[in-house]
Amino acid sequence: MVSAYGSVRRWNPEAELALVTAESLPEPYAGQLTRIGVETVIAPFAHRPPQGFGNGWASSLYHLDAMEALRTRGGTQVFIEPDLLCVRPLDAMLATVGDRVGAHFERAVMRPDGQGWDRYRRLCREMYAELGEPTAEHQPYLGACYVVPDRWSPVLLQRIDRAWRLSMDRFRRGEAGFSTDEQFMNYALQGVPVVEMSGHTRVVSTVPWQRCPERQEILPELTLWNLMFEKDRGFQRMYRYATDPASWFWTAPPEEFRERAAAIMSVRRPHIGSALAAAAAPFLRDIMDERLRSRLRAGCGRLLQLKAMVGPQ
Repeated sequence: MVSAYGSVRRWNPEAELALVTAESLPEPYAGQLTRIGVETVIAPFAHRPPQGFGNGWASSLYHLDAMEALRTRGGTQVFIEPDLLCVRPLDAMLATVGDRVGAHFERAVMRPDGQGWDRYRRLCREMYAELGEPTAEHQPYLGACYVVPDRWSPVLLQRIDRAWRLSMDRFRRGEAGFSTDEQFMNYALQGVPVVEMSGHTRVVSTVPWQRCPERQEILPELTLWNLMFEKDRGFQRMYRYATDPASWFWTAPPEEFRERAAAIMSVRRPHIGSALAAAAAPFLRDIMDERLRSRLRAGCGRLLQLKAMVGPQ
């Protein structure tokens, strides 16, 4: 979060930044975010799902509470997940969106069509019918970034509330409902004009089995890199630079910033730590149970954080 918010501040010095969280932040992170002008907004996890609801990603539903917490702020709001890195000012992206809502559907294009999407389509048909709305096929949007002008915030929140109530009713009846923020937002977006934002934000895959070399040429033109595979590696390495006001993170010119960020985040080629972890992953899956793998991941995370703190400049 410090690295992500730091990157937004680096290229948008006048932006109002807020981190919505259910609990107070520990030090040193609270102080580091405060120093770069990030307001901490405490809001309850009202959309916390009941036990047995959904198959995972339960914490993603807190995004719905973050939207509610900021609904009276006015202006255009940009919601990002903490695995996005900002590499240029937001101005061009905001100009593209204008007075509509910005989202993008890239992940749906990247994934092969399988049983997961089939189940989602069936669920949409059932849910939309109960909500009294057309059940025509629609393109699912990725939930990593949304741009929401204040005029559309009440509409989105109203539709989210309808879908949430129905999902809870269906859960009590023993039936499936929407269970992630993406699914709720995909329903909500059907009620507003949407601009597709893949020209400004993309998934930047940094794992060897899902690399897209043809996208390298467009990376410098993007505003936000979605680095979903670097949560416990690249962002750990970036942290030490994001917290040092004298580092290149805060002083380098735009092109140098993007080149250094690409190297640290394994965008151009795998960082040695990422490459070793990726190479070992199949072997570890075969010889370890989930509990042991979880302990190993936690240990690797601590080692990477230590290296980020003491490694060479």
